[in-house]
Amino acid sequence: MSDLNQLFTDIVADGVIDSDEVTQIESVIYADGQIDAEEADFMFRLNDAVTGKDNDDGWQALFVRSLTDYVLADETSPGEVDADEANYLIEKIGNDGQVDEAELALLVNITAQATACTDEFNAYVLEALYQAVIADGVIDDDEVAMIKTVIYGSGGGGGEAVDRDEAEFLFKLNDACSGQDNCAGWSALFVEAISSHVLEDDESPNEIDADEAEFLIEAVLADGQVDDVERALLVNIKAKATAIDASLADKMAALGI
Repeated sequence: MSDLNQLFTDIVADGVIDSDEVTQIESVIYADGQIDAEEADFMFRLNDAVTGKDNDDGWQALFVRSLTDYVLADETSPGEVDADEANYLIEKIGNDGQVDEAELALLVNITAQATACTDEFNAYVLEALYQAVIADGVIDDDEVAMIKTVIYGSGGGGGEAVDRDEAEFLFKLNDACSGQDNCAGWSALFVEAISSHVLEDDESPNEIDADEAEFLIEAVLADGQVDDVERALLVNIKAKATAIDASLADKMAALGI
């Protein structure tokens, strides 16, 4: 640990991690080919010390790769984020009261690569992603890519499918950014993902049953309006569903859909 403490002191002396230092850090933490608990702690500690600085791009890449290896390449729960690992990640990321760019990238990458994660971890990822996206009130292309990775990630709540928590997250995000100059990819992803959630389920495939109708009515009207993105969703559902519960069909007819 003393070597890591000295390395930490040397690296943060100027408050910025350059490309040579990235190479130095990598050679130390991967000296034995794997990341242990002390090295993982070191990476989080180092990231907290340099967050927001003009670090070399290689730093974030190494941070994400090494900590993904730490939680997914272990012998206890290989490929999965178990309860202890979820608690560890949530504690370390929340240690400084923020989820920075590197930490968000880590959460997204773990969700994409894991075969399973705890419900608590998945909820934490969705909330962190929500807060990051609404920070400027506009959804851009990079954020759409992250959202897509999370909701379709194998480690997400619904696996590669879209579950109810993820669908609710998408509606909440759309309401928060409705009417803004969002990228075109946002509407496309929203329509595709919510349509998949209600039309590709096992209980009523290709149909909107009473439960799905209730969910859609409440979610679409949650903010008291039907925006262009939500209207596009309803139009898509009407075109693809083989049957639609009367409660939703009546609402759609009242909206001219």
